[in-house]
Amino acid sequence: MSDELLTLIQSYRDDFLGVDQTTLIACLKAIQAHYGEIPNEAIPLMVRELNTTPGVLKSLIQRIPSLKMSTKVHTILLCNGERCSNRGAEAFIRSVESTLKTRVGERTPDGLFVLKTQRCLGRCAYGKNVNLDDQPLTEMTLDKLLVEIEKIKKGA
Repeated sequence: MSDELLTLIQSYRDDFLGVDQTTLIACLKAIQAHYGEIPNEAIPLMVRELNTTPGVLKSLIQRIPSLKMSTKVHTILLCNGERCSNRGAEAFIRSVESTLKTRVGERTPDGLFVLKTQRCLGRCAYGKNVNLDDQPLTEMTLDKLLVEIEKIKKGA
């Protein structure tokens, strides 16, 4: 999404005249028309490419009811039950926290995911177990989880 989004944003850049509020609104509307909402990653790209601030963009989005930011928060539910723990669940949970730069019970810095734990996800024979939203994932490794997270980020 990033290259496509960047190209869309850059089409609104005017190095000679600069970018005014009307242009920013037009850009936000074009992004939403293309993606169905304004993805979180659009804000820092617009700040950089259109020489504005996050505050200006968020203010415009709040003032225009038809504009909607991406608000979906995905849940990563990590099993920490006895059988998964016997298969290294505690170390797995710590590596997920470290890689995603967050702690259990908190959102990731990009706001897209929240980490949670549960004593048992009921698939003990296939641990380490994770639910990504409603999708059950078994025999998980950090690499396998990161692939699933990337699919969500790309909208797959």
